[in-house]
Amino acid sequence: MDATHPDGILVAMLPVADLAVSARFYARLLGLEVLREFVHDGRLTGCSLGRPAAGFGLSLRLRETLAEPADLRGEHPIIWRLADRAALERFHRHAEEQGFAPTLRRHDDAELVVIVDPDGIEVLVGILRRDWDSFEGYELTATGYRRSHDRPLLEVG
Repeated sequence: MDATHPDGILVAMLPVADLAVSARFYARLLGLEVLREFVHDGRLTGCSLGRPAAGFGLSLRLRETLAEPADLRGEHPIIWRLADRAALERFHRHAEEQGFAPTLRRHDDAELVVIVDPDGIEVLVGILRRDWDSFEGYELTATGYRRSHDRPLLEVG
Protein backbone atom coordinates (compact mmCIF):
# COMPACT_ATOMS: atom_id res chain seq x y z
CA MET A 1 0.00 0.00 0.00
CA ASP A 2 1.08 3.53 -0.56
CA ALA A 3 0.96 6.31 2.03
CA THR A 4 -2.52 7.42 0.93
CA HIS A 5 -4.28 4.13 1.82
CA PRO A 6 -4.88 2.39 5.17
CA ASP A 7 -2.69 -0.59 6.04
CA GLY A 8 -4.92 -2.24 8.64
CA ILE A 9 -7.78 -1.86 11.10
CA LEU A 10 -7.32 0.71 13.85
CA VAL A 11 -10.63 0.14 15.68
CA ALA A 12 -13.63 -2.00 14.75
CA MET A 13 -17.04 -1.45 16.38
CA LEU A 14 -19.71 -3.99 17.28
CA PRO A 15 -23.23 -3.34 18.55
CA VAL A 16 -23.91 -5.36 21.72
CA ALA A 17 -26.83 -5.98 24.08
CA ASP A 18 -24.81 -5.81 27.33
CA LEU A 19 -21.51 -3.90 27.53
CA ALA A 20 -20.23 -5.66 30.64
CA VAL A 21 -20.95 -9.17 29.36
CA SER A 22 -19.42 -8.48 25.93
CA ALA A 23 -16.40 -6.64 27.35
CA ARG A 24 -15.63 -9.60 29.64
CA PHE A 25 -16.05 -12.04 26.73
CA TYR A 26 -13.64 -10.18 24.41
CA ALA A 27 -11.16 -9.48 27.23
CA ARG A 28 -10.98 -13.20 28.02
CA LEU A 29 -11.01 -14.41 24.42
CA LEU A 30 -8.59 -11.90 22.87
CA GLY A 31 -6.57 -10.77 25.89
CA LEU A 32 -7.86 -7.19 25.69
CA GLU A 33 -8.46 -4.62 28.41
CA VAL A 34 -10.83 -1.66 28.61
CA LEU A 35 -8.94 1.43 27.40
CA ARG A 36 -11.82 3.86 26.80
CA GLU A 37 -15.39 4.36 28.01
CA PHE A 38 -18.10 6.54 26.52
CA VAL A 39 -20.93 8.10 28.54
CA HIS A 40 -23.97 9.88 27.15
CA ASP A 41 -26.38 11.71 29.47
CA GLY A 42 -24.83 9.99 32.49
CA ARG A 43 -25.19 6.49 31.02
CA LEU A 44 -22.34 4.23 29.92
CA THR A 45 -23.10 3.56 26.23
CA GLY A 46 -19.83 2.22 24.85
CA CYS A 47 -16.25 1.17 25.47
CA SER A 48 -13.09 0.37 23.57
CA LEU A 49 -10.86 -2.57 24.35
CA GLY A 50 -7.31 -3.18 23.23
CA ARG A 51 -3.74 -3.84 24.23
CA PRO A 52 -1.40 -0.87 23.96
CA ALA A 53 1.12 -2.81 21.83
CA ALA A 54 -1.44 -4.61 19.65
CA GLY A 55 -2.00 -1.84 17.12
CA PHE A 56 -5.79 -2.32 17.01
CA GLY A 57 -8.83 -1.88 19.18
CA LEU A 58 -12.38 -3.17 19.44
CA SER A 59 -15.19 -0.80 20.35
CA LEU A 60 -18.49 -2.02 21.75
CA ARG A 61 -21.63 0.11 21.57
CA LEU A 62 -24.96 -0.58 23.22
CA ARG A 63 -27.18 -1.74 20.39
CA GLU A 64 -30.24 0.03 21.83
CA THR A 65 -28.50 3.44 21.55
CA LEU A 66 -28.08 3.20 17.78
CA ALA A 67 -30.52 5.01 15.47
CA GLU A 68 -31.89 1.67 14.27
CA PRO A 69 -31.01 -1.42 16.25
CA ALA A 70 -28.16 -3.19 14.50
CA ASP A 71 -28.28 -6.97 14.51
CA LEU A 72 -25.19 -8.92 13.46
CA ARG A 73 -26.26 -12.30 14.85
CA GLY A 74 -24.96 -15.05 12.59
CA GLU A 75 -22.53 -12.66 10.87
CA HIS A 76 -18.76 -12.31 11.23
CA PRO A 77 -18.00 -8.60 10.90
CA ILE A 78 -14.34 -9.01 11.92
CA ILE A 79 -11.85 -11.73 11.07
CA TRP A 80 -8.84 -11.52 13.38
CA ARG A 81 -5.49 -12.60 11.91
CA LEU A 82 -2.90 -14.81 13.60
CA ALA A 83 0.73 -15.19 12.55
CA ASP A 84 0.88 -18.91 11.69
CA ARG A 85 -0.55 -22.40 12.21
CA ALA A 86 1.14 -22.80 15.62
CA ALA A 87 -0.56 -19.60 16.79
CA LEU A 88 -3.88 -20.89 15.43
CA GLU A 89 -3.51 -24.11 17.41
CA ARG A 90 -2.57 -22.18 20.57
CA PHE A 91 -5.58 -19.89 20.13
CA HIS A 92 -7.90 -22.89 19.66
CA ARG A 93 -6.60 -24.43 22.91
CA HIS A 94 -6.97 -21.07 24.69
CA ALA A 95 -10.60 -20.75 23.55
CA GLU A 96 -11.31 -24.33 24.72
CA GLU A 97 -9.69 -23.65 28.11
CA GLN A 98 -11.88 -20.54 28.49
CA GLY A 99 -14.97 -22.70 27.86
CA PHE A 100 -15.96 -20.92 24.61
CA ALA A 101 -16.61 -24.14 22.59
CA PRO A 102 -14.58 -23.17 19.51
CA THR A 103 -15.06 -24.93 16.19
CA LEU A 104 -12.73 -25.12 13.21
CA ARG A 105 -13.69 -23.90 9.76
CA ARG A 106 -11.75 -24.23 6.52
CA HIS A 107 -12.41 -21.69 3.79
CA ASP A 108 -10.68 -21.28 0.42
CA ASP A 109 -8.91 -18.25 1.88
CA ALA A 110 -8.31 -19.17 5.52
CA GLU A 111 -8.13 -21.72 8.33
CA LEU A 112 -10.36 -20.38 11.11
CA VAL A 113 -11.29 -20.89 14.73
CA VAL A 114 -14.92 -19.87 15.25
CA ILE A 115 -16.44 -18.76 18.56
CA VAL A 116 -19.91 -17.27 19.00
CA ASP A 117 -20.01 -14.19 21.24
CA PRO A 118 -22.78 -13.36 23.78
CA ASP A 119 -24.74 -11.51 21.06
CA GLY A 120 -24.64 -14.42 18.60
CA ILE A 121 -21.94 -12.78 16.46
CA GLU A 122 -19.35 -15.17 15.02
CA VAL A 123 -15.81 -14.31 16.08
CA LEU A 124 -13.41 -15.67 13.46
CA VAL A 125 -9.69 -15.90 14.19
CA GLY A 126 -7.39 -17.43 11.62
CA ILE A 127 -4.52 -17.67 9.22
CA LEU A 128 -4.51 -17.08 5.48
CA ARG A 129 -4.30 -20.13 3.23
CA ARG A 130 -3.50 -17.99 0.19
CA ASP A 131 -2.79 -14.37 -0.60
CA TRP A 132 -5.50 -11.99 -1.72
CA ASP A 133 -3.79 -11.28 -5.03
CA SER A 134 -6.57 -12.11 -7.50
CA PHE A 135 -10.37 -11.98 -7.71
CA GLU A 136 -12.65 -14.84 -6.63
CA GLY A 137 -16.47 -14.67 -6.76
CA TYR A 138 -18.64 -16.82 -4.49
CA GLU A 139 -22.33 -17.68 -4.36
CA LEU A 140 -24.15 -18.82 -1.23
CA THR A 141 -25.97 -22.11 -1.83
CA ALA A 142 -27.91 -24.44 0.47
CA THR A 143 -24.65 -26.28 1.26
CA GLY A 144 -22.45 -23.20 1.71
CA TYR A 145 -20.45 -20.90 -0.52
CA ARG A 146 -19.08 -22.12 -3.85
CA ARG A 147 -16.86 -20.42 -6.40
CA SER A 148 -19.15 -18.94 -9.00
CA HIS A 149 -17.58 -16.17 -11.10
CA ASP A 150 -14.16 -14.92 -12.11
CA ARG A 151 -14.93 -11.22 -12.69
CA PRO A 152 -16.39 -8.66 -10.27
CA LEU A 153 -20.08 -7.87 -10.60
CA LEU A 154 -19.47 -4.48 -8.96
CA GLU A 155 -17.97 -1.61 -10.92
CA VAL A 156 -16.01 0.49 -8.46
CA GLY A 157 -13.29 2.16 -10.50
